[in-house]
Amino acid sequence: MEIDVNSATITEDDWRNPIITYLQYPTLPFEKRVRIMAMNYLIWNEDLVRKSKDEVLLRCLGRKEYMKVMRDTHEGIYGAHQGGRKMCWHGPIQQAHSVPMNPVVKPWPFRGWVMDLIGKIYPASSQQHCFIIVATDYFTKWVEAKPVKSTTSQEIITFIKEQIIQRFGIPESITTDRGSSFIS
Repeated sequence: MEIDVNSATITEDDWRNPIITYLQYPTLPFEKRVRIMAMNYLIWNEDLVRKSKDEVLLRCLGRKEYMKVMRDTHEGIYGAHQGGRKMCWHGPIQQAHSVPMNPVVKPWPFRGWVMDLIGKIYPASSQQHCFIIVATDYFTKWVEAKPVKSTTSQEIITFIKEQIIQRFGIPESITTDRGSSFIS
């Protein structure tokens, strides 16, 4: 038995065959495992696709299609010899030195904060806010955030005064990425 699905021939030993047959003829008797498996699949434009958790449709490949994709990918990554020269898509792998991580330990809540900016956000909000200032407490992981129109030093100072100092007191430390808005 052969089924033609989008110019790909599905033979009797193909894993997709029972699922496709069940989806095409659901009134025929099938094993319980096939009926349960078929709940996650559907036929879309004559292709068998699987529904992912986030509702993305993933095309299911047979052995021949899979081998072709793997061969093409392998040639793309490791290069094809052209004129005696190897062509590669990727550059050399960068090696990072392994160093022990130093955790930031704060013994009490709201003594140490880390701050950063998120943005530029497109499209801007209805009030033309394009950036978000975010501060996170090291101890409790409490997050304070505020949308802003610009990333001037005055905006950062106002955020620290209103969102951190007036609500939680003067912190022992504020860690930033030393961006130009945070330096002053």
